[in-house]
Amino acid sequence: MLTQGSEKDKVEEAVKLNIEYYNTRNIDAYYDLVSQNSKTQYNITLDDIANLLNKVSYEGRTITLVNISQVTIQGDTAQVTGVVSIKDNQGTQTSQFTQTYRKENGVWKYEQKMTESTQTPGGVTPQ
Repeated sequence: MLTQGSEKDKVEEAVKLNIEYYNTRNIDAYYDLVSQNSKTQYNITLDDIANLLNKVSYEGRTITLVNISQVTIQGDTAQVTGVVSIKDNQGTQTSQFTQTYRKENGVWKYEQKMTESTQTPGGVTPQ
């Protein structure tokens, strides 16, 4: 039988994987959009696409987990709160988040979108 501590570790790992997936998919989606749309809409060559990708700055977000402050598990549902650092072309800010994870077939999976409850410019954590 698994202990509450090991389930908490699994939920925390699911949070980290979700952020990693978001960051990876975000940049991949950007490059997919630029390369796919550019070819069909503008009838440009692969070399043109490569040049475009090298010149265009990526404006998407990168999220870094600062900490997980609380994990509450009730049955097959986990509520996670913590702080992330969000960096984009406008700068860096920290935000508190709350996420829900559900356990499906023994695996914790992300359930709902992250909600930012507090944002501070320049990476300053609210006191």
